[in-house]
This record gives sequence, structure tokens and C-alpha cells, in this order.
Amino acid sequence: MSAKKTGLERSQEKEWDSVWKKRNIASDIVDFGRKIYAYFFQRFLKRYLPKDAEMLELGCGTSVLSISLAHLTKKITALDISQTSLDISSKNAKEKGAANMDFVIGDCKNVQYANKFDFVWSNGLLEHFEDPESVAREHFKAAKKGGSVLIAVPYYYSYHKIWYVISRPKLLRKLWLWLDVEQIFFTKKMLRDIGKKITPNHRVFFLQPLPLGMVFLELRK
Repeated sequence: MSAKKTGLERSQEKEWDSVWKKRNIASDIVDFGRKIYAYFFQRFLKRYLPKDAEMLELGCGTSVLSISLAHLTKKITALDISQTSLDISSKNAKEKGAANMDFVIGDCKNVQYANKFDFVWSNGLLEHFEDPESVAREHFKAAKKGGSVLIAVPYYYSYHKIWYVISRPKLLRKLWLWLDVEQIFFTKKMLRDIGKKITPNHRVFFLQPLPLGMVFLELRK
């Protein structure tokens, strides 16, 4: 990513900075939820991470999960468009003693890496874009030959969608952290269609247990 940002990139960075700076009942709920999901994701993601693996997380946010996985990997690069989120991530990593992590400013729509990582991961990212296929392709681009990509998104028929619908009225907007950020909820077919366009080596499956309401797109290179 070039040092000079476009107007759109600056606008997106400002929008996400405001999300990570925001402290209200919604942010407290989301922070608590991240810790719960990190536990289930961590148990599952270990199978993708041999000891010498280099991992990339796109749209890392506060890097709760990546920091918890750092001791299992050779190196983790955490990328986000928001400097505020990266500052929080860096602070959290130092507190947890995760020294093998780099925190990098970047745009997941134009990732500055190609054919580099054993494992590329994102959670809660793809659903914020009008063209999720192009963002999924950037994940795939960053993975090296023999590497894998895993993308976690909220399932259409889940409590995530219900919470979103309930929080649309103006008086309830504070219950949804990402007030003005685009949001999509995915069916398995929607993810499968994206995977087919990128590589024949793809599959779609749920995070267990099912009430967690997350569905995975896996891409193998």
C-alpha cells in the first residue's frame, strides 16, 4: 500500500477509527463476545497452524484471536485500515507477551502481499463490503502455494441478523456498534458461489456449535 492514501481510504480509516474509539453498551457487549468467539475459533484454527506457519489476519481489529494464537506460530501479521485498532492491538500484544507479531496499516481491498502466507484469516470482515468476492480474492492472493484461507462471516439465519434488524430503529442504534458500516449476512450458497469463482479447492461449513451463528469459507491454494 502506498504511503499516500486516496480520499476513499482516508474516509474508511476515519470511519473505522470511530468504531474502535467508541465506548458504549454495544462496544462492551461486542468485546465480551469477541472473547467467547476467540475461544471457539482458537480451538478450530490450531489445525491450520503448524509451528513454522506464518499467518496473516486481515481486518484484525483489536487482534484478540491472533494474539491468543501467537505462541503457536512463527509469525503473525495483523493488518487493518484503522490506526486506532492497530494501536490497541499492539498494546494488547505487549501485555500478553506476543513478540512475534507485526501490526500493519493496509486496505483489505488491495492487500500489499502476494503468495506469502501459510494461512490467511479474517473474521467479521467480508460482510462489510458491497463486493465481498473481490475482498475474498485478496485473501487468496496473499496465501502462498500450498497455503490456505479461512474466512468467517455471520450466517443469514442466526441471532446476528435478528440483532441487526432489531437495532435499525433510531432509538436502538446504540445497540449496534457498526452504525454506518455496510453489513451483509451470508447463506452457505452465497459463500459457495464466491468460492467457486476463486478456486475449485473450496468448501463451506459452520462453526460449531451452531448457535454461534458463524459460517466459514475455506480456500486452498
